[in-house]
Amino acid sequence: MFQKKINILFVLFFIGLLVFSCVDDDVCDKVTTPRLTIELDSLGSKYKKTRLYVDRKMPDGSVHSEGVFLGKDSIQLPLNSLSDETVFYLYDTLHTPDSSKNIITIKYLTDQQFVSKACGFKVIFNEVTYDATALTTIKSITGQTNQIYNESSTNLRIAY
Repeated sequence: MFQKKINILFVLFFIGLLVFSCVDDDVCDKVTTPRLTIELDSLGSKYKKTRLYVDRKMPDGSVHSEGVFLGKDSIQLPLNSLSDETVFYLYDTLHTPDSSKNIITIKYLTDQQFVSKACGFKVIFNEVTYDATALTTIKSITGQTNQIYNESSTNLRIAY
């Protein structure tokens, strides 16, 4: 009988320890490393692209699909935080040959900034430059910022 009470107290103590050991800092509820925000425009006003395919060239040379964006006037794309550049291929139809794809290279320096105990560090992209390696359907690209530290502002404007 006495042993049963000790076991119950031990279980209650263990459950209490689990419940009260977590604090609010243990949950990271926000995106840490910012993505590149691209605004699409035509003749100086926002332009909704009916369909836009985006691929990203990986450091090993392979190409990874970032997805298909339908009816968007702005998109957000992740930059490679382990490299000093990211190459994107943008095109309108699925089976577009490589010679007809728009190629944009983004070069940058990375820096880490502490966010919180739960989130850890985020990467800040400094001295960002945008290079139109090959443009087929895009008329021009214009860099809006040379630092990417959040996703609330446009970093690159693409004119069709």
